[in-house]
Amino acid sequence: MLARATLSEAALHERLVAKGYQPETAERTVARCRELGYVSDARLATERARALRSRGSGSLRIAADLAARGVPQALVARAVAESRAGEPEADWARRALTAAAVSRGPRAWRFLVSRGFDEDVASEVAGAPD
Repeated sequence: MLARATLSEAALHERLVAKGYQPETAERTVARCRELGYVSDARLATERARALRSRGSGSLRIAADLAARGVPQALVARAVAESRAGEPEADWARRALTAAAVSRGPRAWRFLVSRGFDEDVASEVAGAPD
């Protein structure tokens, strides 16, 4: 399972149970994989957040993606903050618009919101949606 995709600890546990393993066995297996460094929610969250951010995703999309993967909320918040690399969300939104060659206006606002940027950030960067 881990050779095909990077999984969160919760996702690995769920897949093992779905394959028929007892929950206790799945928990021990996840714990052993954690000890060996095969799974790490913190590493998964950090790497995934950076990858999504580099592709132009906003904090809301990154947080939703990590939560859907079963990453604990505390790690989600930390990974999202780290993915900004100390820069404001608006700077990342401007980069996303530039990369997509979209100018200001309603189309730009919709683009940013669809990429997971907060509506306030989208309004600040692209103007009001009108």
